[in-house]
Amino acid sequence: MDRSKKLILGTAAMKTDEERKAGTEQTGREYRIDIFMAWCKSCGICVAFCPRKCLGQNEDGSPLVTRPDLCTGCGWCEIHCPDFAISLREVTDGKAQGEEEAE
Repeated sequence: MDRSKKLILGTAAMKTDEERKAGTEQTGREYRIDIFMAWCKSCGICVAFCPRKCLGQNEDGSPLVTRPDLCTGCGWCEIHCPDFAISLREVTDGKAQGEEEAE
């Protein structure tokens, strides 16, 4: 797949009841992590700063959303990304903020 067009999504929809409780216990909210690979230089800063270890790296060092169910929405990944390649949005009613309804 062309790296410039690849968007990696992590969404709370993949959670089991136990995982949902673990990730939202502190905030009571669910979040979606979007990684825009066209902007990412695979520096690993987002992975290093994630306190809940929601992010990992694949074999070439690119970040992956490995455990979206643990995300508490702290924003450390988004704040520290030097390329603005990560977006964190709250999920309400099954949709992330700013997501349009499909027609």
